[in-house]
Amino acid sequence: MPPFRVLPAELLDKLSAISRRRNLERNATLIDIGKSANVVGCVMKGVLRMSKTLVDGQQQIVGLLVAGDIFGRVFDGDFPFSIEAATDCEICLFPKAEFEALMEHWPELEKLVILGLLNELDSAREWLGLVANHRTVEKVAGFLVFLHRRWAFLAEEEEQPGGTLIDLPIKRQDLALFLGTRPEAVSRAFHALHDKGHIRIVTPYRFLIVDFEALDRISGQSVSQLDVHRALASGEGPR
Repeated sequence: MPPFRVLPAELLDKLSAISRRRNLERNATLIDIGKSANVVGCVMKGVLRMSKTLVDGQQQIVGLLVAGDIFGRVFDGDFPFSIEAATDCEICLFPKAEFEALMEHWPELEKLVILGLLNELDSAREWLGLVANHRTVEKVAGFLVFLHRRWAFLAEEEEQPGGTLIDLPIKRQDLALFLGTRPEAVSRAFHALHDKGHIRIVTPYRFLIVDFEALDRISGQSVSQLDVHRALASGEGPR
């Protein structure tokens, strides 16, 4: 799976020898805020959320990690946020010290981690673009644009006559926290996009994307992570 499939076979064998798989149930905490985690990981299935508690006690989701994303603070200390399972997840974990040692001897792995950091930075920029929108319908449209592009890369979309099926990977309450709004506002936004014919609500967590260009215009975002993810998969740097 991306991104490790681009690495040399010998390095893959070394990573496999130190790796372990772990399953997480939804809402399970993997890493607490302010703690030093002695692991580096990669999401295999499901979605992890990165969050922190604000001064008023409210939780704010600051990012999402999906299949193929690498996480962990190599050559660094404590986490400034917590990492929890937004859905049931399967992850692959590596001991941090041994992973760092491999990075020092294998430039291919070091490059992969750097590209992952650039990808995380792009994700943060896109998230800022989403939450900067004043209207919830713009935020929801932007999130669907992001999912459409990301799921297309991961081949987790299902083409249907008249559009593309996408499954919402997190609960609406988590999506509201991620977008800085309320669950009822998110629901109204989905129905507004449905009424305009841009999407069709199949179930509360499954949507048919009918007019991708319209969603892109509504969101006001033209930022795509697709090129970065293709670079990760091919072993090339971002252009």
